[in-house]
Amino acid sequence: MEKKKHWENIYQTKNIDGVSWYQETPYESIELIQKFSNSNSDTIIDIGCGKGFLADNLLKLNYENITLVDISLNALKEVKERLNNKSLNFIETDVLNLKLEQTFDIWHDRAVFHFITETEGVEKYISLCNKYIVKGGKLIIGTFAEDGPLKCSGLEIKRYSIDNLKELFMENFEFIEGFKKLHSTPFDTQQSFTFCVFKKLTNR
Repeated sequence: MEKKKHWENIYQTKNIDGVSWYQETPYESIELIQKFSNSNSDTIIDIGCGKGFLADNLLKLNYENITLVDISLNALKEVKERLNNKSLNFIETDVLNLKLEQTFDIWHDRAVFHFITETEGVEKYISLCNKYIVKGGKLIIGTFAEDGPLKCSGLEIKRYSIDNLKELFMENFEFIEGFKKLHSTPFDTQQSFTFCVFKKLTNR
């Protein structure tokens, strides 16, 4: 409950561009989804969507099956009102408590995984990727890089290099692509991110 209260407060008190991860256009995420999706009918899940504009852009690109997950009802409510699109599926939950009835062709996570700092939570997250990404599906993940910030929104985070992420997901995923990217925040600072794309190898 403390985690949920924290994020509800963040999204209730800050403007959409008042958080460090704000992107008017999430270029890296859009480019990777377009590059690795097979068609506009691919099922896509965005983990920790916040109030971000990824769904707006995917709808403009005619993607049809989008699920948005966030722990904050405030964030989901704003996106729902902004887009007013009945085809979107909204799920209010902590990702580690995720319970779904479908699987996905693309699992996208920019800046959620690095908030999971305990080993048990990391293992749970990986198990959810194993469970809910189809064989041949893609995991697109962006975290703070090894030279990125140590904290975000007052919370400790865990930094990752490309090799760190490859090692974590190697059991059931094939590494496809990885790169580092400097993100310019609304506060005229820069944050170093690691982006990786993996392909699911098994049905598990």
